[in-house]
Amino acid sequence: MSRLPVMIAAVACAALGSCVAGPAAPGFAWSYQNNAGEGPKLAYGAPSSDNVVLMMTCAPDTRRVDVSLIGGSPQGGLVLTSGDARQTVAATLVASPDTGQMIEGSTHLASPALARFARTGDLSLVDRGRTVSLDATPSDRASVNRFFAACSA
Repeated sequence: MSRLPVMIAAVACAALGSCVAGPAAPGFAWSYQNNAGEGPKLAYGAPSSDNVVLMMTCAPDTRRVDVSLIGGSPQGGLVLTSGDARQTVAATLVASPDTGQMIEGSTHLASPALARFARTGDLSLVDRGRTVSLDATPSDRASVNRFFAACSA
């Protein structure tokens, strides 16, 4: 990852931390990738860039989803909500030479918040007491659907 996208990710993360209910950053979207040897990935960030705030990956044979948040705080876990479904993912702080720090956790594909996100495209992230909407737009829904279909295979 080059330094510029890392700096942009840090700025986006700062924006994410300062938002209280609203989109994380203008122009951010959900994108899906399934590269050979890496498996399915769903990322929320600036399209066609390394500027990613939240990443989900899975190994379909395990039905587990790993969630990574750039610059988040592991205190209180990684909290995902979708409608009235709330999932607290136990998270650990991971140092990264590219991004400074991130938190990572793992949950089940069928957890209430992820299952509802798969159905509706609605997802919010709660970090340090702030809630940020990461809802999939109608154009993002195809990426979300492809990720959950690949993870369910």
